[in-house]
Amino acid sequence: MFHAPPASEQAPLAAGERLCDLAFVDHRGTAFSLYANHVFGWPKALFVIGAAEGAAEAEELARFAASVRDFGQAETHVLAISQGAPEANARLVERLGLPFPVLSDAEGALYRAAGLEPGAPSCTLMLDPVLRLERRIEGAGQGEAALAHARARARTFQPMIVGAQAPALVVPNVLDRDLCRRLMAAWQDGERQDDMVAARGDGAQLANPKSKIRSDVVLAEDAPLSAEIAGAVARRLLPEVDKAFNFQVTRMERFRIGCYDAETSGFFAAHRDNTTARTAHRRYALTLNLNTGEFEGGFLRLPEYGPQLYAPPVGGAVVFSCSLLHLVAPVTKGRRFVVVGFFWGEAEQAIYERNHAEEAAGEALSV
Repeated sequence: MFHAPPASEQAPLAAGERLCDLAFVDHRGTAFSLYANHVFGWPKALFVIGAAEGAAEAEELARFAASVRDFGQAETHVLAISQGAPEANARLVERLGLPFPVLSDAEGALYRAAGLEPGAPSCTLMLDPVLRLERRIEGAGQGEAALAHARARARTFQPMIVGAQAPALVVPNVLDRDLCRRLMAAWQDGERQDDMVAARGDGAQLANPKSKIRSDVVLAEDAPLSAEIAGAVARRLLPEVDKAFNFQVTRMERFRIGCYDAETSGFFAAHRDNTTARTAHRRYALTLNLNTGEFEGGFLRLPEYGPQLYAPPVGGAVVFSCSLLHLVAPVTKGRRFVVVGFFWGEAEQAIYERNHAEEAAGEALSV
């Protein structure tokens, strides 16, 4: 069952972090939730007012108001947030003729999450359809910049008629660009395992370049990079896995940094990820792209459900059932870097412990 995350779970808003269900009141004095069914599920432009009666804020609000129809065409909701009382916000709406709500954040929860000090200038928070931060806009011309962002998003995510679609989840902004770069550097400096696949029913690992050409660096459980990935995945990705697949992840396999290199036509032939005793516990597979745009080819494909090619943006993830047949097409130019991992829950942990009884501890991470 989907539950909106409570205000007590609110983290500082960086790209990929979610806005929780904060206690807003609109300018009519009515409780307002961004998780209400008629509001949730659409991108948002939140103009966070630094000083409700300031001239600069009034000018920005007027610009948002003049463009509200254009935002609507980009399927983006416009709202304003202030720490003023609903009565003051009602006067602001009336004075400027605003066609969108002005919400009161009397407790200042959003202001603290956005890192706004008392008296700080206004800013605009661009949120994706599930209220994860995409971009923070500051300074002059916020209305224009916000509209440009909304239009670019609408161009990227064009509606389409779907005749076949794999049950896969694509989530952007799981890892930030700095962490992606540091992970690629860790691959350069790490101890690599080339082309390893499960070669027998007992899960023994052998090199098989006919099935897979990828060079991996396995991160230790106690490595600082492992903790960074696990923390970002837990906050930014697992709530979406829970909602999309109605499955609570409690365990994660150690992460691998992989490289598919065009010089060796790096690829991974069609396979499933839970067909041996050693892998029977796995429920969902994770692929995180680290350098989208710096290579050609290398698309992830789930051929049982259609010809779609998956290529999440830098730091973006694809999650799908380990039972699904999938492949990685050859990289034809450059090198594709990824982080791969596997998820499971407590019901599968008994399978893991039985089939891995003789292995050293440290294979799996607890969420």
